[in-house]
Amino acid sequence: MRNTNSLRDEIHLQHEKLNDQPFSKKLEYFWDYYKVHTIITVFLACMFGSILHSIITQKETVLSIAYINAFPNIEDEIFIEDFEAYLGLNLKKQQVVLDSTYYIDDTSTSPYAATYSQKFSTNAMAGKLDVVLADSTNFDFYGNQGFFQNLNLILPSEILEKYTDKLYYADLPTDETDQKVPIGIKIDQAKKICETSSYPKTDAYFGFVAGSNYVDNALAYLNYLEN
Repeated sequence: MRNTNSLRDEIHLQHEKLNDQPFSKKLEYFWDYYKVHTIITVFLACMFGSILHSIITQKETVLSIAYINAFPNIEDEIFIEDFEAYLGLNLKKQQVVLDSTYYIDDTSTSPYAATYSQKFSTNAMAGKLDVVLADSTNFDFYGNQGFFQNLNLILPSEILEKYTDKLYYADLPTDETDQKVPIGIKIDQAKKICETSSYPKTDAYFGFVAGSNYVDNALAYLNYLEN
């Protein structure tokens, strides 16, 4: 009890001494005794504010698009803003993401080639991609690995008929048959692809990634490219 009373008396004495001191001295005293507490409090407040801001401003990605080996002059931000307007999105809550940085070449010895390949495979298998546009070599490779959906199962017959002469067929390893099915649509001559010169010197195909939950938006993107 004596120790408690002594501590209280000491605190009371210090406060009395400060009453007659100028503001600068009071501030100095406060900083000396509460510096650590203040720094911790400010840090926690900033961290909490940052987390809260991220939660409040986080947008739902309603379509994620990957371009493999596209010509690097596509203006992603401007291009996607136009497509978002085409979809009529609520831009405060929704967004479309386009990544045209996948440069995959199995014949290259560059470490970057393996990194891009791994990045694509990881994102596709994790359900982070909905649409893929790729040169014929990579589309064939990933298509035969089962990365793309059977168009017979997701597109109406009238749309499939529209693209009859542009369909890309593959034997999917997941359907347990030897029958080839349509998994892609030839896209390199589509109006928006030509305008952006995305695939000026090679065949390219459009595929719906297996497991995507945004097939309708993916189809809207196909229509947008065709214009």
